[in-house]
Parts: sequence; structure tokens; C-alpha cells
Amino acid sequence: MALKIKLNAIGLTSVLLTVFALGATVIPAHAGEGGRAGEEPEKTAQPANPAPQRTAPSPTPAATPAPAPQQAQPRQAAPVPQQTQPRQAAPRAPAVIVETAPSGLPPVDETRFEPDELIVRFQTSSNNASRNRAIAGLGIAHQGVRTFVLPAVTVHLYRLPPNLSVREAITRLEASPAVVNAQPNYLYTTAQSESGAKLPQFGNDMVSLSDAHARTTGANTRIGIIDTAVDSSHAELANTTIASFDVTDGASNVDPHGTSVAGILAANAKLIGVAPDAQIVSIAAFSTDASGTTQGNTWTIMEALNVAVDQRVDVLNMSFAGPPDPLFERAMQGAQRENMIPVAAAGNDGPGAATLYPAGYDTVVSVTATDSQNAVYAKANTGGHIDFAAPGVDLLVLGNGSAFRTTSGTSMATAYISGIVALTLSANPGADIALLRSLLENSATDLGSPGKDSVYGDGLPSAAAAIGGLLN
Repeated sequence: MALKIKLNAIGLTSVLLTVFALGATVIPAHAGEGGRAGEEPEKTAQPANPAPQRTAPSPTPAATPAPAPQQAQPRQAAPVPQQTQPRQAAPRAPAVIVETAPSGLPPVDETRFEPDELIVRFQTSSNNASRNRAIAGLGIAHQGVRTFVLPAVTVHLYRLPPNLSVREAITRLEASPAVVNAQPNYLYTTAQSESGAKLPQFGNDMVSLSDAHARTTGANTRIGIIDTAVDSSHAELANTTIASFDVTDGASNVDPHGTSVAGILAANAKLIGVAPDAQIVSIAAFSTDASGTTQGNTWTIMEALNVAVDQRVDVLNMSFAGPPDPLFERAMQGAQRENMIPVAAAGNDGPGAATLYPAGYDTVVSVTATDSQNAVYAKANTGGHIDFAAPGVDLLVLGNGSAFRTTSGTSMATAYISGIVALTLSANPGADIALLRSLLENSATDLGSPGKDSVYGDGLPSAAAAIGGLLN
């Protein structure tokens, strides 16, 4: 703003002081603050006070003094520009975890699997499109998908067309980045042999069962039997608590194998089981096919293990044997984490045969069979994985209906060890698998070469001694 001032000699000093005291303060606008982009920001001016009027001279010779200058208004500070917000970086995509596992391709001489089925584990990061690309051109049909708790994986079951072998399908699938691995649906059979002999229930005496029952009969323990269905209507099981489940889709369960195992474990009438007050969880995962063969497979056994977890099973009786199986091995590692005690039959393929599973896994208690003279069963498998021996030759067991039968095999011996484990747990529910192994080892009678050997393991445990070691 321009100020026009008329000067004369009388008011010169006053005017100069006034001009210096007056002024306009112009506040500049800052970029990005108010207004629209491209517009000239308005200038805000502080108007100056008007110049004072001069007083006309009085008739007296003395001049009127100039008025005192007005105090200048304080200069307003320019507003602080707003701080520019830092530019946010674009969010990073989450890292893709690539899961790895050994190939599921079976050995060239392995044939114990379903010839037209396959189990596939996909990457958790895969989607429907990538999975469809992996199976494109194979002609395989999806049969189901399940998350199995103990191995902690989700897997898919496929049916193969007639012109595609299991091995070829695995090779092609494992070449896809969407696939972790693929494997056969392995077959397992019950470990028993029929016998014509008629003998009394000698096994109970061999493991000092009556002395053990004076202290505990297995109350408050749950034993899962993965096998053929248990006939809970059998008179010898009338006083036994049994919960029954079937994962075989209604297949035939006429084989009495599961009922025989249940009788050794928990019969409570004319025959006395090892742990008659234990609760039995019967999980039918084995069935009889058209040829009369009783078998289960990887898928049905994994389904059974899910049931066992849901039912909070303490001891897992697995009186069957078969080939090594990556998914099954992973499940047994999961059982250890759950403090579930898995006990399995060594198998009846003979002393020169390859190791059978699940008994061959480190986390599983492996059992061989002996007769009334503590001689090993002639058909029993041997190896460094054998943990214990138990009665299993020419045993009197339960049959179909309300019948009895005699049988031999590592299956029946397995039930004895499972029952002893249940007794020790009943006496001390806090015992874990390491403590239980130690108690059974310390109670065992050495039957072979000094120390643990490949035929008898640590020997024949005593139920009474094992429980005494736990309680004392």
C-alpha cells in the first residue's frame, strides 16, 4: 500500500516517526496449504493505522507539539508450514512358504498298495488353478480330501484310470511345483495265524497279572483298537465299556480279529483281560474283501487315528503290519507329541523278513510273540527295532458271536503289552512314553542274549513289577 504524505517544516519530524511506526505486514501463503492447486494464493495484509492529522497553529507564538507516535503493532509470524507426511511404502506380499518332503515313490519291489489309488499332498499355498494344472492330463478322479491330525497335513485321495500306474502318476505329480509329494495308498494286514490247539489262558500268569490286579485293573484309561470291528455283544465283553466307530464305509467286518484283541485287553467274565476296567475305543479300519482277505489301507488308518485323537485315547493298539509309509510315520511322530502311546505288532513274516511297520518306527513300541515256554514265535519278524516280547502263541481268545477260538501271532502279544501300559497309566496318569518304556524295561525278564537283542527285545515284562516300580 502506498502512503501519500504532504510534508512541511512544522510536521516533518512527526511524520517521519509516524511513517516508520506504520506499515503493512504481508503474510505469504504456502504451497499445499489451503486453496486449489494452480491458484494464486491470496495475500493477507495488516492495514496500517491512518496518519495523524496536523493541528492548525494557534494564535500564540508557541507551536503545538507533535503527537506522540503510536506504538507499532507486533509483526505476526508467518505460519509454520505443515510437515509433509512420509510416503508410505507399498505393502510387501507375504513370503510363500515352500513345503518339502521326501518323495513318496515306493521301492521298485514294493507292491503292497492299492493299484488304482493315490494320496497327494499339495502345497498349502497352492490354489484350485495350480492344483488343476498339476493333475491335468492324468485322468485321475478325486475321491476325497481330509486333514489328518497326527501327521498334521491335509491330503487328497485320487482314483487312477486303468492306463496309469501308481509309480508313473507319482513321478508326474511330484514334478509339479504345486505338489509336496504323492504316495501309494498302502495296504496293511492283521498279524495272526489260526491254531488248532486248545490251551488255557496261560498268558496272564506269565506277566504276573493277578498280582498287578491287586493294585489296579486299568480304570480311567482309554485304549484305542484300530482293527476290524469289535463285537461288543460277546458275552465276555458284557461288563466292558466299549465305544465303537467304523471308518470303512460299511464294508464287511466279519473277521473276529478285533474282537480277539479286545478280549485279551478287557474281557471281564469267564476270561479276564489284562486291563478289564479300561475303556475300549473300537475303531474299525480293516475289512474283508471279496477274496476273503482282511486289510486296511493308509487312508482308513489315518481316518481311524483322527477318531483316536477325538476320543482322547491314551494307548493305541495296532495289531497289524505293512510297508513303510511316509504319512504313517509322520502320524506316529504326532502321536508322541500328543503323549499317545502307540503299540504295534512286529509282524509274522519270519525272522529273515524285512522290517514291518508301524512297529519299525522309533516312536512305536514294537512287540514280538512267545509261547508258554518263552520260546519266540517261529513266524515272528526280528530286528533291532523289537522292544518287548509277550504271550502270543496258541492263545485262547474270543471268536464271532459268543464263541472262542485259539490263535497265534504278534497281534495278540501286542494286546498284552498295550494292557500292561494301560495298567501303569491307571496307577499314574502323568506317566509319559519315556517313563513307561523305562518301567517295562526294568520289569522285563531277559529271554535271549544278555541285554536287548533282535529276537526278544528287552524281554518279557511283568505287569506287577512295572506297576510296583511306578508306585514305589
